[in-house]
Amino acid sequence: MKKLTTLLLAAGMVFAASAPASAVDVKVDGTYEFSFTTRSSGFAGDNYENAGQRVRLGLSFIQSENLSGYFQAQAGIDEWGVHGDIDDNGNKHGNGISARQAYIDWMIPQTVVKVRMGRSVFGLPADAIGGKNAVMADWVPQDGVVVNAPVTDWMTLNAFWSRMDVSNNDDVDVAQGSRTDAFGLAANLKFDGVSVSPYVMYAAIDKGGELNGVKYGTTMNTPKYTGDADAGMAYADANAYWFGVTSTFTFFDPFTFKLSGAYGAKNYEGNTVDPAIGNFGDRKGWYVQGLASYATAYGSPFLAAWYASGDDANDYYRQGWIPTMGGRFLPVNSLRDGGSSLFNGYAGSHIGGTWGVQVGWTDISFLQDLSHEFKVAMFQGTNNSANDYVAASAPQDYMTTSDRAIEFDFNTTYKIYKNLSTRLELAYIINDFDDGLKGRKAYDEDDWNASLYFCYKF
Repeated sequence: MKKLTTLLLAAGMVFAASAPASAVDVKVDGTYEFSFTTRSSGFAGDNYENAGQRVRLGLSFIQSENLSGYFQAQAGIDEWGVHGDIDDNGNKHGNGISARQAYIDWMIPQTVVKVRMGRSVFGLPADAIGGKNAVMADWVPQDGVVVNAPVTDWMTLNAFWSRMDVSNNDDVDVAQGSRTDAFGLAANLKFDGVSVSPYVMYAAIDKGGELNGVKYGTTMNTPKYTGDADAGMAYADANAYWFGVTSTFTFFDPFTFKLSGAYGAKNYEGNTVDPAIGNFGDRKGWYVQGLASYATAYGSPFLAAWYASGDDANDYYRQGWIPTMGGRFLPVNSLRDGGSSLFNGYAGSHIGGTWGVQVGWTDISFLQDLSHEFKVAMFQGTNNSANDYVAASAPQDYMTTSDRAIEFDFNTTYKIYKNLSTRLELAYIINDFDDGLKGRKAYDEDDWNASLYFCYKF
């Protein structure tokens, strides 16, 4: 890691020294993150403890306001005390170094249209709850092209093409390789007291993908990975589409109202029918989210609710869920992985198959540089409890109409210096799962999570 840091800084110094000749300005940015977490996971009384770090270093190469480039390297997540062995995130200590982002920004001549080409972080407009989009979120880098085009002073169009899950050596689809392409279009409409962002997305899914270098077979029982965060596997080539909208209303300031929703479907080509259970590959689903908040001098109390479609009694596992391409639903720290910790016990982030309500108070502050946040969320499943596939997943990932969980979060953030902050996150989850469902083992413990996080950002 020291060698990587030295190399990046040396490169920055070289480019900076040559700036007068090349007319390129170089800027350095980065983050150092440290996380100390102790938790239970799995509702079985198993306790875990993790300490580790992650480093991101970036270089901006700015030729002018019309042309610039960016490169960001990432080291980690590295778990402390893990030397040579694989840690909880699949990385070896000190070897998790990668090019996280690498792109150029340029403006089409004689226009105000901006183009970003390369590997960058982008996604669909954020939903009402959690700050991310549950279909495709801007949380991990993607390869592709993003175009931003202001049309009027009240409307901007954003379009993207993302190429996902590429594996040219697949032995099933050698002719065209393993490429899943997603195409999206979103509009940002701003008026007095309201903003609305409708969007559509289409994905051409290729069955020739792989997961973590492991190639899957061609039968329906060993399908191909497609980047679908809800265990979406490609049984054959498929077409998927989504449309949705997110909106914010500030007419009645200090009240703010947010509303969002989406519908999506994934349909496979050819015959993927199993005579025993039917065409279990195809899927379709939807969700809605709403949030109301009130701004005060001491923070903002809020009320939120959501509903997402689930499986019917005769559906295959998650057939009634909305398909996703890396979506994130993050209303709470632990049960839906919305905390700052680099280590989480669930890594669950899908909205599908659940409904719930949430109340809380954010940005509570009585002292300078010190703030607090309190949230309570009740989750319940929308999957039919008579579904034969209940046993296919842990209950926190596959909740039925007879399952319930309540999470309490209390978070405290302290700004130590201008560029250094720390955050203490505490979570407790009350377990109310139905142990009498077919094939399900007993989950009779509550879960908890405590994490101390430091971030130096420059």
